[in-house]
Amino acid sequence: MEEAERITQSKGLVFCLNDEPGVYRVWMPNGETPGLAISRALGDYCVKDYGLISVPHVWDVISNQEAVEIVSSVVDREKAAKRLVECAVRAWKYKKRGIAMDDISAICLFFHSSSSPQKVEHNLKDSKLQAGI
Repeated sequence: MEEAERITQSKGLVFCLNDEPGVYRVWMPNGETPGLAISRALGDYCVKDYGLISVPHVWDVISNQEAVEIVSSVVDREKAAKRLVECAVRAWKYKKRGIAMDDISAICLFFHSSSSPQKVEHNLKDSKLQAGI
């Protein structure tokens, strides 16, 4: 609820479309655009003055500690982000049963290594492309 409060206090609107009950979207005060189904994002500058922020939020279905444990358990760092996304997908299907799953992305930065920092990322869309879905 704090997300909706932040948006409405910034003069933005939060409501569902009739054909998408339960999918709350962020709208500009005119109620016509952009209809984002997220309240935190990088980009989408047209609604940043209406409560959309880019500050990350804690995980929906995986805690910070669980995320650290998942990433730490992967031997091959190149596969860490993919593993985290896979676990988030499974957790979403279990905990949010019946709620449409949107995009799930992960970026893992490794700072403690003998070489320079390493970044690996994975997105649910990447998996779908690889699987031909």
